[in-house]
Amino acid sequence: MAGKDFGGRMQVRLSGGVPLSLRGTFSVLAGRQSIEAVTNQDGSTDRVGTPTAPRANVTFKDSGIDLAALMEAPRQNIVITEEMTGVTHHFIDAFFSGESENNRINGEVSGLTIVGDTYRRTGG
Repeated sequence: MAGKDFGGRMQVRLSGGVPLSLRGTFSVLAGRQSIEAVTNQDGSTDRVGTPTAPRANVTFKDSGIDLAALMEAPRQNIVITEEMTGVTHHFIDAFFSGESENNRINGEVSGLTIVGDTYRRTGG
């Protein structure tokens, strides 16, 4: 049932069909702006909105993918599918940002974020 089930098998597919095997978790930041609180000298508060792009922090298995090529790849549509929940996350015109960390002890690649011009969630 939507909203009560989480986890299960998840798949990431790049536009060219290349799969990434997620490790641990991924976090979606779907909002289009960040709100920061500002306290004025008289104790009153204001807020400042800063535009942001939809994004997802990901950690995945080191499957031998060329990380330099991944970072320099043209923008593409990236899809993350949650099989158990039926939810699909679409990052449109997306790219990877950040600095990849390749942990040679456990085979994880971390430090990367998927950033898209548009985010759409379907299903679930």
